[in-house]
Amino acid sequence: MPRRLEASPFFRPESEELRFLPECPRVIRGALYWVSIQYAADRPSGGLNRLDLATGENVHQPLPGRPGFFAETADPGMFLIGLERRIVLYDSIRAHIVETLACIPEDERVIINDGIAIPGGLIFGTKHLHFSLPIASLFHYDNATRTIRELRGGQICSNGKFLHDGLLIDIDTQPKTITEYRYDGELHPLRLITPASALPALPDGLRPARGGESIIVAYYNPEHVADGLAQEIRLRDGEVLTEWILPGSPRVTCPEVCGEYVYFTTAVEGMPQETRAIAPHAGTIFRAPLEDRS
Repeated sequence: MPRRLEASPFFRPESEELRFLPECPRVIRGALYWVSIQYAADRPSGGLNRLDLATGENVHQPLPGRPGFFAETADPGMFLIGLERRIVLYDSIRAHIVETLACIPEDERVIINDGIAIPGGLIFGTKHLHFSLPIASLFHYDNATRTIRELRGGQICSNGKFLHDGLLIDIDTQPKTITEYRYDGELHPLRLITPASALPALPDGLRPARGGESIIVAYYNPEHVADGLAQEIRLRDGEVLTEWILPGSPRVTCPEVCGEYVYFTTAVEGMPQETRAIAPHAGTIFRAPLEDRS
């Protein structure tokens, strides 16, 4: 049986807009950066946040569109951001876009979703905005040439990723797949980490744990339930090692591991009032221990 731990509310954004769809938490130099993908269902723009872990102060910087992810660069304060259908260089010190570096093929049905930095560039995915057609893709962005090329199509919502030892783990949320690929500049499908039928809800973001031997997967549950769930899954055999319960927030979007803690972003997105009534912490950032301390 997996260890079962409970996460605690850590930071609740003051505004409804910032609770709508938080994603992509990253701890950088004592702060938890995260994106607000969009402010509301009818407000397709969002921004970048910097939450000071010591003081609890959050600074929000609006962006002209929906950010799916961000990644550090060699320059402190400068980020690569997947914004709508382009990769931009963003100066978080001056709070402005320096330039557009590259664009994915124009298709108003898809936008950039989750992504990660890799040596020399990025691997990132897109999502179908209506979450139903397999027209999203995985892409590679090359820093040196500022070019984007498709690695794999046929996805619906390309989400959490982890590259290690020539292997890429990638989530496609809607078909509930966590797939391992061999990556040598191209993608070669190997296996599912665990059967889709074994996953308790829609897998969203992920982060590696235990030196890359396992992954922590956040589950976005669209059903009428009160609590959220995340799991630590061992890569070699798909065994669930740890489960975290997030009381009062069922739509868990992404984890971030830092030291002895794991942080989770959660969302309000699309939640009917009857579910919000039983999920009072929706949109809150949670924190939990990585190990049972009892």
